[in-house]
Amino acid sequence: MASNPLSDAVSPDVETVFDLLKSERTRRIVRALEGPMTAAEVAEACEVPRSTAYRKLQAMAEAGLLRKQEGDDAARYAVDFEAVVVRNPDGDLDLELEVPTRSASEQLSALWGEVRAEADGD
Repeated sequence: MASNPLSDAVSPDVETVFDLLKSERTRRIVRALEGPMTAAEVAEACEVPRSTAYRKLQAMAEAGLLRKQEGDDAARYAVDFEAVVVRNPDGDLDLELEVPTRSASEQLSALWGEVRAEADGD
């Protein structure tokens, strides 16, 4: 399923992903993200306040639904899943995000970007 070797390191929270996906605004954002976009571009495309766009985008990125790409002027967000798979093994819901295949170089670059963003935030 997931061909990302780092995907086991981050397990999406079932309730968080469900809460996000039940929101019409979240689904509208996913539909609008045909390619990487800034929060301002998403806000305009989805006709939502910028504060709402920023909040939704950040929550979606933290849940693993979006990939955040830090830029010189502004971060860009892109859809980072192909499917959301829900299973019920042993009576406990299990959720898996099927993500696009990425090269090791792309994965390392994304990971390094996250580390750099965390370091800049301190």
